[in-house]
Amino acid sequence: MTSWHAITSLGDSALLLPLVAWITIWLSWRPPRWHDVARWLVAVALCGGGVAVSKLLFMAWAIGPPGLDYTGFSGHTALSLLAWPSLACLLASGRSSRGQAIAAFAGGLVGACVGMSRLALKVHSPSEVWMGAALGVAVAAWFLHGLIQSRPVRSDRSTWRIAVLGGVALAIGVLCYGRVFPSQYMLKELALWMSGHSSVFTRRGDPGA
Repeated sequence: MTSWHAITSLGDSALLLPLVAWITIWLSWRPPRWHDVARWLVAVALCGGGVAVSKLLFMAWAIGPPGLDYTGFSGHTALSLLAWPSLACLLASGRSSRGQAIAAFAGGLVGACVGMSRLALKVHSPSEVWMGAALGVAVAAWFLHGLIQSRPVRSDRSTWRIAVLGGVALAIGVLCYGRVFPSQYMLKELALWMSGHSSVFTRRGDPGA
């Protein structure tokens, strides 16, 4: 595995979807803050849904921005720029708003590296990565702004909860890192079912090309 492959694995849904699920559970854990849970679920739906819709529209009907090398938003980039900054911010939830913002920025650097790896591995074009990044950053900024504003600095009583958050996240990383989720195959099958075509549109713009 090259260094770029190692970095791009940090953005695979096989790792990020379990992390997203764990963050949802943790936000719902006592003391629950249901507005944070709702905001998180909306953010995940917007991010994942935006990526899925962009890919389905292209694969099924070749719908996309004209004049660009494009097949849909980079899902690795978008989801990384939501999941890693959010996890980092939650791990710093006992600190000041500035400390949480710095942690979120550090998580964002991980997401940016994932985007760079998609370009280095020639999996995505620059337009696909930039669009995925724009989606991920916009959704993450909305979620994190509300999260930081709604969570005052906590005392050491929250330390054990943060330790559980980090410990389970680490366990998920150990178990899931390096695995590949068949999201592209699933979207391809869905696009074929939706369009009725015998093959999907590809980067060159013709079914089956």
